[in-house]
Amino acid sequence: MTAISQSFKRNYTLEEYLELEIKSGQKFEYYNGKLHQMAGGTIPHNRIARNILTALDNLLDEQFEAFGSDQKVFLPKYDFYVYPDAVVVSGTPIEADKVSSAIINPILIIEVLSPSTAEHDRGNKFIQYQSLPSFKEYVLIRQDKPEIQTSFREETDLWRTKEFSGLNNQLYLRSVDLKIAISKIYRKVDLK
Repeated sequence: MTAISQSFKRNYTLEEYLELEIKSGQKFEYYNGKLHQMAGGTIPHNRIARNILTALDNLLDEQFEAFGSDQKVFLPKYDFYVYPDAVVVSGTPIEADKVSSAIINPILIIEVLSPSTAEHDRGNKFIQYQSLPSFKEYVLIRQDKPEIQTSFREETDLWRTKEFSGLNNQLYLRSVDLKIAISKIYRKVDLK
């Protein structure tokens, strides 16, 4: 056990968290003073994340910009720092501060579901993301089946959920008004 992993038992201030992340070169999510080290993803998880990010980068117009899982997002209402699998901003990314490089204005957030995080991604994390005024669409992508769920904010507290499935179909992202072939999202992913 390293000195860093041993020290997770205590609470950290925001300043301590940011300093630890910079000094260690590792990614940690920050929740209520607790640190959660980001684990590496599986090959299917990484392929899906790469494929969706590549598709977004190729299809988005100049108004939007896509970022991968190294882009930290700050949730001011909760003082949480998180690392979604992909995010899209409209216009210029707005940083919470210069130290963290975390953005606060994603319109689209994408999570590739892992067995260990699926429940959290579908529940509390979605609720916490809703605290961002800019946030309009949430996408959850399964890694074991070609199934994708989107939730789009129609009004402040009204979300419409839609499911997309099958490799012959397309995913429609309302927040950025584009379609992506589901077969491209699952390219090179071994589906059972």
